[in-house]
Amino acid sequence: MTTAIAVSSIQCYKKIPPGDSLWNKFNASFVNKELSVSGIMDSIYEGYPVTTQHKNNWRTTENYLKGQHLALDFDSEDQTSSIEYLIKDRFISKYGTFIHTTISHKPEAPRARVFFLLEEPIMQAKNYTLASAALLWLFGTADRQCKDAARFYYGAPGCTMEFIGNFLDIGTIKKIISDYKESGSIEKKSSVKKDYLVPPSQQEVADALKCIPPWSIDYDEWLSVLMGIHSAFGDDGLALAESWADGKPNEVPQKWKSFDGDGITIATVFGIAKKHGWKK
Repeated sequence: MTTAIAVSSIQCYKKIPPGDSLWNKFNASFVNKELSVSGIMDSIYEGYPVTTQHKNNWRTTENYLKGQHLALDFDSEDQTSSIEYLIKDRFISKYGTFIHTTISHKPEAPRARVFFLLEEPIMQAKNYTLASAALLWLFGTADRQCKDAARFYYGAPGCTMEFIGNFLDIGTIKKIISDYKESGSIEKKSSVKKDYLVPPSQQEVADALKCIPPWSIDYDEWLSVLMGIHSAFGDDGLALAESWADGKPNEVPQKWKSFDGDGITIATVFGIAKKHGWKK
């Protein structure tokens, strides 16, 4: 399988300074290609920047043709931006294609980028931007700038790389976008089961959670359970969420920070628990 991508002909060993005269040449240097995963990884390893495909030999949103990758930059410069930490994330391990240290990475201040190659390209710039924004919403700690349809990513000469080998399907992208859109909407009364109009206690939720196996459900459901707990108890529910989720160290608190009126209620938790045999 090959991936639609554009690769610059300019090898970069450091970032180009803002306002540098090289920018005009750089923006016209990207060549549209169809590459294998190893071809993309080799280009990045050798220091060649990559972006989405564009027409008229000019990198700009107006010239966007198609994009078949999404990427997230993690630059907190602590363990949460390390390859070792990121590769254990449930979503990344299931849908990520590869991870590499970035051009700004230092051993004492780690930075990494996760690439998600798509099973099929996104043909409209607005949809690509929406997919990027939704993925950023899912990962509250990633660099918020990585959502422009003309966004490019520097290569990283001699970087450390970790191959994961998965692809992100359109169905999952649409689900993330749907959740992202709902996160900005007012909670609908119809989404709350009549049985739970009175806010439940943490003990009642904990009893329901005992029926939900955290490692046997889909990632989306796992995340929805966390969102449901957050919607009912806010920060007071973090300990309950962590005790159930069985995530890697600091995974749940990191995601917790991104939950803000997510549109998912505690009724979702009870609904999932019912599927696994729980009864009120």
